[in-house]
Amino acid sequence: MPTSTSAGTGTGRRPATLADRITASLPSLTNAERRAARALLARYPTTGIETVALFAERAGVSAPTILRFIAKLGFDGYGDFRRELRRELEAQAQYPLTRPPEADSAASGLAKLGRRLSDTIGDSLAMCERGELDRLVSALSDERRDVYLLGGDFTDVAARHLEFHLRKMRPRVRLMDHDLIRRADLLADLRRRDLFILFDIRRYQRDSVDTARLAAARGASVVLITDQWMSDAAEVADLVFRTRVDGPSRWDSLVGMIAFVEVLAQAYDEQVWSRSRQRIEAIERHRQALWGAEPGAPGDHK
Repeated sequence: MPTSTSAGTGTGRRPATLADRITASLPSLTNAERRAARALLARYPTTGIETVALFAERAGVSAPTILRFIAKLGFDGYGDFRRELRRELEAQAQYPLTRPPEADSAASGLAKLGRRLSDTIGDSLAMCERGELDRLVSALSDERRDVYLLGGDFTDVAARHLEFHLRKMRPRVRLMDHDLIRRADLLADLRRRDLFILFDIRRYQRDSVDTARLAAARGASVVLITDQWMSDAAEVADLVFRTRVDGPSRWDSLVGMIAFVEVLAQAYDEQVWSRSRQRIEAIERHRQALWGAEPGAPGDHK
């Protein structure tokens, strides 16, 4: 269960999710109401779909506390609250066959579409709290920890993008295989306090969520990078970072997630440059030894 959930209220360019509203309300809640909020965010939104009694049991609070909590979110009753969560569940389940593009998206000029993608990046970074980012950078800086990364069918490119940066700056960075047998082999190597970083967005992959649970059971610190609705892996995550994935087309967009990876890589580079510079210099020497110094040698541009 995350100690806190990285989220903001967004920039206002996209409709705020209920998770945004919950996170924004945390400072105004009592301790008991805050426990209810964190229980919901840990298993969002499924905990709120349950009865008041089950929600209260999961949060370790009373049923009246749950009702006071949802009232502070602006709902007249638990029924209204659950209807909003069901609406977000429907949004989570959308995919290209059920999600038509916006009416004017095909006719939009490139400049307008570019602004929409820029908004997605801005909203994604607005949901990232600097304190939580610093916690992740600090954990990555501890080279006694191995780092394991896993992306899904669509988010694999984001996991690989982060893996590329990290393996240049620190040792023992592993990209987990999509082959489940090979993945089980890597899970056997995962140690207590190692870092497991998962990328998982809507139509959340069951094998990805299950891998996060196994990593947590082995004592690893789980970091989830997900969408605005949050993967069920948040239940076992120590840190959760949300990014926007919806856009004007019928397809989800990873520009917000890639932007977060770029910000994370830059923050980590600033933290460890005095140490990682020696590693990068060694990598360059090995490249020259392997390929020579001829222009256009493999990988010469990176």
